[in-house]
Amino acid sequence: MEYGLSSILEMLSYLAQILGIPVAILVYRRESRRQQEDRLYGTYDALDDKYIELQQLCLEHPTLDVGDSALENPKPLSELEEKQAEALLLIRISIYERAYLMYRRHNSNVKNTQWPGWEKGTIEWAARKNFRKIWDMYHNYFDEDFSKYYQEKFLEADEKRSRTI
Repeated sequence: MEYGLSSILEMLSYLAQILGIPVAILVYRRESRRQQEDRLYGTYDALDDKYIELQQLCLEHPTLDVGDSALENPKPLSELEEKQAEALLLIRISIYERAYLMYRRHNSNVKNTQWPGWEKGTIEWAARKNFRKIWDMYHNYFDEDFSKYYQEKFLEADEKRSRTI
């Protein structure tokens, strides 16, 4: 059987189609996974950047009692300091809202390892009077699902604390 150039080229084109489709699918899947990982790490990086900015602001205003470690004996704040503390606590709530909205969409190891820390931090903050005051004043201005979710979590935490007292 003798094959002419056109027959050989035709067979090669069939072979390319047969091999090309699975290879294209594999390349597509790999690229999709890489893009998803990039989005997840982008979520992490964006939240991390905002959290670091918040920490820097807290360091600049240590007497406002808005840092991660509560002051044992916070001093009474002036009206200006109250407004500054309010603004910083609203930034903190906004970061928690962003974490909630960003991680809620993901179903991955990153979510499973990162989200519990954000949730725990938010619930711990709910025990602080200054945070809770601002939350109670403004929670309705945030995403409805976020607000409902944390209202329930805060009530659970309040009940748990009242049982231990």
